[in-house]
Amino acid sequence: MDFDECARCGKRIAPGQIRYIVRLTIVGDDGGTLVEVAGHDAEIESLIAQIEQMEPDELERDVFEERIFVLCPPCRKAFLRNPFGAADAGTFEDDEDFSGPIQ
Repeated sequence: MDFDECARCGKRIAPGQIRYIVRLTIVGDDGGTLVEVAGHDAEIESLIAQIEQMEPDELERDVFEERIFVLCPPCRKAFLRNPFGAADAGTFEDDEDFSGPIQ
C-alpha cells in the first residue's frame, strides 16, 4: 500500500496534509476456559498432528494478525461511524466517543 493514498477512497494525501493511521490488531480467542480433558495425551497428539499439517504463516495468522491503514480526514469520520460496514450505520454521532469492549 502506498502510504500517500487513503486506504478507503484512494485519494492522494499530499505531504504535510493530515492523515490518520488505523492499526487493526486481530487476536485469536476461543472464548472458553481451560477444562480438564480426559485422555489429554491423545488430545495433545491430535493437536500436534493438526499443527504439522498447517503452514507456519497460517498458524500465526490464526493467533495474531496486524494491519495498518492510512485514512484521509473524511474517511476517518466515515470509518469511525461504521468501521465494519454494518447495515445499521449511523448509530454513533461524529463527536461521540465510542470504544468497543476490550477484555
